[in-house]
Amino acid sequence: MRRFVVLSMMAGLLSLLAACAGEVPVPTPTAIPLVATATPSPRPSRPAATATLASLPSPIATVTATPTRSDSNRPAGLAGLDERLARRTAEGFLARLAAGKTVDLYLTDRARQGEVGRWLVHLTEADPRLAEAMLLEFRRATLASFEARALLRWADGSSQTATLLLAEQRGLWLVDGLTLGERYTPTPGPTPQRGTGRPAPRLEGQIVFQVSSGGDLYLIRADGSGLRRLTDGLDPAWSPDGKQIAFTRWRTPWGLYLIRPDGSGEERVVDGVQLKEAAWSPDGKKLAFTVNRGSGEPMTLCFFGFCFSLPPFSAAQMWTADLESGSFLSLPLDDKAVHAPTWSPDGHRIVYAGDQGLAWIDLDTMEKGRFEGGSAWDTSPTFSPDGKQIAFMSRVHNRWEVWIMNADGSGRRRLTWSDPRLADPPSNVAPAWSPDGQYLAFLSNRDGLWRLYVMNADGSGQRPLFGDRLDRLGLRYEWASERVLSWGR
Repeated sequence: MRRFVVLSMMAGLLSLLAACAGEVPVPTPTAIPLVATATPSPRPSRPAATATLASLPSPIATVTATPTRSDSNRPAGLAGLDERLARRTAEGFLARLAAGKTVDLYLTDRARQGEVGRWLVHLTEADPRLAEAMLLEFRRATLASFEARALLRWADGSSQTATLLLAEQRGLWLVDGLTLGERYTPTPGPTPQRGTGRPAPRLEGQIVFQVSSGGDLYLIRADGSGLRRLTDGLDPAWSPDGKQIAFTRWRTPWGLYLIRPDGSGEERVVDGVQLKEAAWSPDGKKLAFTVNRGSGEPMTLCFFGFCFSLPPFSAAQMWTADLESGSFLSLPLDDKAVHAPTWSPDGHRIVYAGDQGLAWIDLDTMEKGRFEGGSAWDTSPTFSPDGKQIAFMSRVHNRWEVWIMNADGSGRRRLTWSDPRLADPPSNVAPAWSPDGQYLAFLSNRDGLWRLYVMNADGSGQRPLFGDRLDRLGLRYEWASERVLSWGR
């Protein structure tokens, strides 16, 4: 009887904590210029890819998993644990598949003895071999199954999609079905140009960059001249008119700052702790920024003398601050983590990195959506100056690469390529557009040290931006979706 009472009390306490966690109030400052109301929005559609077919094994029909139990009354916490475990199974299956290792332990009995097992035997004898397998999307398919969409890339450059169906067997989430899409060879894209003998075009504008998150900020002309220290902080961003640079600072006094390119006029415009990733609106009148905080940490935000407190919470928020009126707007996002906002050039939409990959919110209607066909690893998006494309970075097996897609999420393709066979393959991260949209700068450790690189917007002409001239500064990338550089006029 005593055990029953104790268990009942514990259950009641857990229910109370769960209820409290779900009722985190979002502070709403006065004089907010927009009404933050969210309405459902369909996801942007992605047109079918055009491709040249190559020989391939016959597609395998999906095996429908037989539900072993009903999740209709399953606690939300356990359902979330199921999703994490099933996703880990999918990731492990794909990683071992690409490495040429056995995956029998990741299969249900039915899959191992059926068509899936026979295809895996064929895979070990395939020529060309499988070069990599990348998870693109993961979702719950039914109450008792999950679906993982992946991209298989072969050594000859061809690729095909694969859809895994995961079901529970003897308490484990395992691969129970596999459907292969058509195998195709994309139209060859431009290759990086190295040592062509042609002089690199002269680059225009100025680049502000950070040595590390919270370290020194430097200015340098795009042609390599005029290097000088500006201040310290993180996530620098040029204003659209090139007259100011926004950045945040994680030391006393904390907040979001503005500074002129000559180092004068430094001003704290938002007073708050752990602010990140300031992004300018196209008209230069507003700034978006993120706050990712843990529970148990109360916070005060002040803006032009107006202050209000945020209670302890465990959530992520994105705010916009109007520099003219001094008002705030908390955007009604559903993600548990938000990073790297980028404003569309027409000012109507913000794209950002959420907890399931790239997402967007319409600032006029507060409609929200995600880009179909994306990966949960997609992050650091940045709109091209004409608003037609978005560059971003995404994890590819054991490294990170720079990608590009159309503004609606279609036409997704990789611009940088590192050799996955290396023990520690290099990464290419933090893309930033040139003001004219002709080039993309990015950070890479392909030569051992982290250095700034530049390439044409189509991925060709990849080369070091300043050679080894900045090596003495000790550039670092710290895997926090940081904006390393911003390219201004």
